[in-house]
Amino acid sequence: MRPLRHKAPAASILVVENRHKVVGLTVAANPSQLPIMRIVTLNNRSKALLLAALAFVLPWAPNQGYAQNIVVVVNDEPITSFDIEQRMRWNALTHNFGDQMKTLLTGESVKQKFQQMMMAAHPQSQEEAKAAAERIKKQILEDAKRQVLAQGGGTSRKAVIDQLIEDRLKLQASKKLDVKVSDREVEETVEQRVGGEGADKKAKVEAFYQQFEANGIARRTIQEVFRAQLAWRNVIGRQYGQRISAMIAAIPDTNAQGAQGDVQYDVKVLRLAVKDTSDQKAIGERMLQAESLKDKFHSCADLPKEAKLVADASVKGMDKAKLGAFPKDVQPLIEKVSEGQMTPPVLVGNAVESYAVCRKGVAAKQQAAKAEAKPDPRQAEYERFSRSYLQELRQKASIDNRGS
Repeated sequence: MRPLRHKAPAASILVVENRHKVVGLTVAANPSQLPIMRIVTLNNRSKALLLAALAFVLPWAPNQGYAQNIVVVVNDEPITSFDIEQRMRWNALTHNFGDQMKTLLTGESVKQKFQQMMMAAHPQSQEEAKAAAERIKKQILEDAKRQVLAQGGGTSRKAVIDQLIEDRLKLQASKKLDVKVSDREVEETVEQRVGGEGADKKAKVEAFYQQFEANGIARRTIQEVFRAQLAWRNVIGRQYGQRISAMIAAIPDTNAQGAQGDVQYDVKVLRLAVKDTSDQKAIGERMLQAESLKDKFHSCADLPKEAKLVADASVKGMDKAKLGAFPKDVQPLIEKVSEGQMTPPVLVGNAVESYAVCRKGVAAKQQAAKAEAKPDPRQAEYERFSRSYLQELRQKASIDNRGS
């Protein structure tokens, strides 16, 4: 096995048996640092030094250390129980979090639970009853949040492990091809998601991270999700970019016929009101809700129904609108997305907005309106090659499942 570098300070050293080899495992004590573990095969001399070091190191290890079990090893790189727990929380917060919370916090069962807890509290006065009610509401809310986070947004533990295996393979492929994704590129991706300019952008990025950190998701977890996405897109571009371009070039461009005409857009504007735009935490929460609606977006027809599940959210239609009718910061986002897709959420005035492009094309007098939105052929080819190459990597990989 080859050693993997990490910057987290070592806090504990364990010795485990890996089949017939003794392996040294170094783990950072603070789970918020989300270290990459280092696995190295030890010879007898190293084993003796390691065992001698245990007596010195372990008594000083902090009590709050997070126990990490190796669940899967992908080409010598481990996936731990902590990695899985982090990804499940990430999935929960970015996939239908609001819907699942609403399901748990509405209905007769939650009312009965509240009444039972109030009776068990035995308040002796109106003030005690009021205090007990607030305490119980908070407890029910936290219990619901804990349950949703543990369920991983409806994604099974096995599916989460598969996601992590694929991310390991994607990053390993990028390393093999010398495709590098810098920390700056990762941060730029986060900045594009939150929007804003200058100091305002920096504050929004920090609020974005803090929103996840408040729910137990380490900053590095978020960064590594984006890093794997960026690296993989570059890998597919490196491996298949010319073939994809050649295939796209062979497809007739029906939009080119009316390129000189006035482009018109049918758009649904999702608007999530922000009561206080100086409250970065409130903006971060609304950004998160908008991202959740964007992730589960299927059609413009269903968007108003989905928006009703989020407080102070509304949907406004804009038909046959020219690009100039939209805010300046939003125009490049609308141009970039394909029909049937939503733009990343941005702060516009006193609301977070995301724009669903239902149809775009030239004026009817120059080109007949399309009955259905056509998928982006470049994206379709990218996804096809992506699935094929990822399957190839999995078949060639050494994947050691060690259980929970």
